[in-house]
Amino acid sequence: MKILPHVMRNINEFNIPAGNSHGYEILYFGVNLILMFKYRLSFDIKVQNSAKEIEILILGRNDIPAWKENKDNSEIKPYYNKNGLKINDVFKPTISDAYAFVINNRKSSISHEVKTVEVILTHNWKQEVKESQLKEHIKTQG
Repeated sequence: MKILPHVMRNINEFNIPAGNSHGYEILYFGVNLILMFKYRLSFDIKVQNSAKEIEILILGRNDIPAWKENKDNSEIKPYYNKNGLKINDVFKPTISDAYAFVINNRKSSISHEVKTVEVILTHNWKQEVKESQLKEHIKTQG
């Protein structure tokens, strides 16, 4: 059995509005720790046009409807929460789940400022692949 590293890189630039409940962007991703060993989501976030911080949240996908309602969020326990102009960090999940990576600008409602945010996300993990699966894949590619 071989262990193959998997890396997926995604570079995006978001314009995040402020001043209303839509001042956010959400990226969904799933983690199955039975199949994905040593899963890591590393991210490098930089606000480009403002001196006001942006918030990064990682929530369970099922918590997103309640979070969007912006009512009593005391029931919602984020897996990750940090504010800053530059955030360079790594998320290492402890449970298999469908996650939501939220770039949140709702707290800037006073200034109604639109932020341009550079986002680099890197997902990586290891996955077991049987030799027979590799041979079958090589046959179909050749």
